[in-house]
Amino acid sequence: MDVAALTMLVFGMVIVGSGLTGLLAPQFLLIVLGISESGHSTQLFVMATSQASLAMGLYYILASVNETRIFFQWSVPLRVINFMVFAAMIPLGIAPTQWPLVAGLELAGASATAIALASKSDFTYNPFRVVRIASFTLALIGGILAFKPFGIYGSASTFLLISSAGMMYAYHRFAPAIPDPSQ
Repeated sequence: MDVAALTMLVFGMVIVGSGLTGLLAPQFLLIVLGISESGHSTQLFVMATSQASLAMGLYYILASVNETRIFFQWSVPLRVINFMVFAAMIPLGIAPTQWPLVAGLELAGASATAIALASKSDFTYNPFRVVRIASFTLALIGGILAFKPFGIYGSASTFLLISSAGMMYAYHRFAPAIPDPSQ
């Protein structure tokens, strides 16, 4: 996997996390984005766009795993356009003050992919590391979602439970080679 594919994988994972958060905890996403709720229609809209975000994130992940370079190339100008539209919403008074996080994510992802496409550097695929990173990411999302109903201790417990299970699975499935000291 080259670095461009890795940037797409990371961006896809972030978008999937955002989509899952919006589906599972739409109120939390509304608070993070600084959007005031005006009834069930706002929550429904957040959940619908979160499902679209989840699907789009999965496209990014699948494109990265399959190293679909033309998809990487197409994504850069489209994400720059997203940045420009999202950034324009702020001075127009359409978007809240937290909105630069959304616009900045688009620009950062597009820039990272563009730089990686120009560099053509390779990244060695290591399934053990990938599962560890995915486990940590899921644990972080789980900990954040558990914070509101269970408080700090429940959130920490959820994080530890998910990350421990993921680390044990990664180790048993893709055990790293341990060098023999006698050689």
